[in-house]
Amino acid sequence: MSYQALQEASISTQDTGLSPHLRIAFIGGGNMASAIIRGLIKHGHRADQILVCAPSQHTRSRLVQDFNVKVHSDNSAAVAFADIIILAVKPFIVPLVCEELRPLLAPLCKQKLIVSIAAGLTHASISGRLPQHTQLVCAMPNLPSAIGKGLTGLFVPSHLDRLAFDDAEQLMRAVGDTVWLEDETQMASIVATAGSSPAYFFLFLEAMEKAAIAQGLPPKTASKAVLQSAMGAISMAMASKEGLSSLRRQVTSPKGTTEQAVLAFQHGDLDALVAKAMDSAARRAKELALG
Repeated sequence: MSYQALQEASISTQDTGLSPHLRIAFIGGGNMASAIIRGLIKHGHRADQILVCAPSQHTRSRLVQDFNVKVHSDNSAAVAFADIIILAVKPFIVPLVCEELRPLLAPLCKQKLIVSIAAGLTHASISGRLPQHTQLVCAMPNLPSAIGKGLTGLFVPSHLDRLAFDDAEQLMRAVGDTVWLEDETQMASIVATAGSSPAYFFLFLEAMEKAAIAQGLPPKTASKAVLQSAMGAISMAMASKEGLSSLRRQVTSPKGTTEQAVLAFQHGDLDALVAKAMDSAARRAKELALG
């Protein structure tokens, strides 16, 4: 499914609690910025209270057409306009943006909240390029944020009061659920568990689909059976108060068909393979954070 198709899907109706009059500026107008904007507007945020700064005329025109938000080519407009400034550019551009905004933020730093959604950059590396006392939150949203079903990890250093960053949490709830991290080193685990995991599920579903086709199901039937079953299983898990192991055992009758499949996975040491994959993702996230 293309990103555009994901954006066309329905988005969560969970109330964010964010004031619809809060002025929000995005520096960068790519996929994740668009996902958050879509979520904000669907939750009732006023489009005229959103500004996107982007150098590309094509990007600015697209955002106006899609969302009717304000746009500007100059990043400095974000400081003059917004209560919350979201750094939504590629990680290697963030230091350049920070240096550009630093003199403008200096007299206003306590009045502005900065939210970075740039992967791999630490709180210290960004805050060190901003004026002292600037309020900064590092956030890591994942791809399902595009349809309002995302998970965002949030981090601020422990000496800061999280209540002061409530707007950042409410902002990211526009595209799904949120978790606060106790230590920034946990961000690598969030990458492995949430950021990268949609690909794991797609890979597993792809393998199931291939196997079903090999067993004789038509491709469309195989795809429908796999996707609907996955959605049903996830919905059951979300609705249940029981753990995943308990739910699995309920489906696995002794000497039945499911037991045979589960045994095949276990004999292949699925747990070890998943752990190895997630360790690889977390290790790479840490490497990127170190530059």
